[in-house]
Amino acid sequence: MGGGWDVRGITDIAVLPLAVIVLSLFSFLMTPVINSITRTMEFEADMYGLNAARQPDGDMLLGEYRKLDPGRVEEFIFFDHPSGRTRITAAMRRKAEHLDTASAEEMARPLFDGK
Repeated sequence: MGGGWDVRGITDIAVLPLAVIVLSLFSFLMTPVINSITRTMEFEADMYGLNAARQPDGDMLLGEYRKLDPGRVEEFIFFDHPSGRTRITAAMRRKAEHLDTASAEEMARPLFDGK
């Protein structure tokens, strides 16, 4: 059954290195897919948070610790959250669409504090 590998069956411990290699390869290939699913869920969570808090300017702080504008391939492979540019654009779009519900404090708040 095992041929040159001397594997006697599925319960043989000699299968373990091959199983680890196969699972590692599968995980590596599935990373972009899993990241895309997570990114979609995170975007929906962002929209929920924006609608609940009505504070779209909170996403302006993202640029201090994240790369704001990754390339499409870079975002697809490596990012499991929406890019900063995507989050900020969505927040500003939401703010523009809901000007009537914005508080006076929110409308008076500068986007950048000059730092």
